[in-house]
Amino acid sequence: MNAFIEVNNYCELKCRFCVADLGYKYPSTNISMELIDEIVDKYQNDKIKAAFITGGEPLLHPAINDIIRKFATNGYYTYITTNGQHFSNEKFAVEFLYSGIHRISIPVYGCCASIYDKMTGVEGSFNALKIGLDNIFYIKRKYAPHIKIELRLLMAKFNIGNNEDVVEWIHENYPDVDYMSILGLQLSSRTNNYEHMIEISMTEAAPYLRSCLKKIREYGMKCIITGIPLCVLGEEFSDFYNTKSISKTDQVQLFPHLSIQPHLKKLDDCLYREESSKQKSIDICQQCRYQATCEGVQERYIKKYGFNDLKAIV
Repeated sequence: MNAFIEVNNYCELKCRFCVADLGYKYPSTNISMELIDEIVDKYQNDKIKAAFITGGEPLLHPAINDIIRKFATNGYYTYITTNGQHFSNEKFAVEFLYSGIHRISIPVYGCCASIYDKMTGVEGSFNALKIGLDNIFYIKRKYAPHIKIELRLLMAKFNIGNNEDVVEWIHENYPDVDYMSILGLQLSSRTNNYEHMIEISMTEAAPYLRSCLKKIREYGMKCIITGIPLCVLGEEFSDFYNTKSISKTDQVQLFPHLSIQPHLKKLDDCLYREESSKQKSIDICQQCRYQATCEGVQERYIKKYGFNDLKAIV
């Protein structure tokens, strides 16, 4: 069983585009260990299991190490998406990297405080990120080489022109990063308050993304692209959509999965999702030879921009 688990609904940052911090919807909530135990017990005989941990900010859950350890010791591949701020606490960073985590994914919105702090809405957050990255890369190099670290780039209007500089910054400071990833923007209703700095069409973003990918290729980094159809970037970048360069251990498939939110009390209340909500054009995408491997475009993006960015690769 693949389980996508939002362990809490709150975060110390105030990112302008956030789709995960749901503290405005209901009171700050942490998932219970009782529900975690129920999940593990229910699927203990499954041979292939993965736990995708997110939030809010999952590192703020008071029992996050126990949650990771519970899944890891019961045969789950454990993957966490975090803003990385809490890794600035060296003691916490050491304890977490020994919890049984397999892969850590951290977004890098900029390589300087003037951009990063503007995106997160919190002064000093870039400094905390830098200290946190220094800590976990040091621990990984010295004591935990099996843990994979993925650094993410964001496709947003305010920072997309800075992404190439971010790649250079990462190469200079963390050349042994396991993966880079570029995500299409996941639009949320809250994004509407910051349209001037967040929303960007794929057509507008494409030149910046291409130059960024060329820099990633120049440095020999492994890269994963999510939510951006290949036709937007061009077939010369098809190798970034190929998972052959990623070890089989790290090739995790998100769908189908059990979707679990922190306010839920029982496993029966959790939603089983068989496929992504991303959409494809019947007229354009079915003509494309990459139709079977392309995941399509986010539904909210299509409602705003349509399929005008797409052109079949034949």
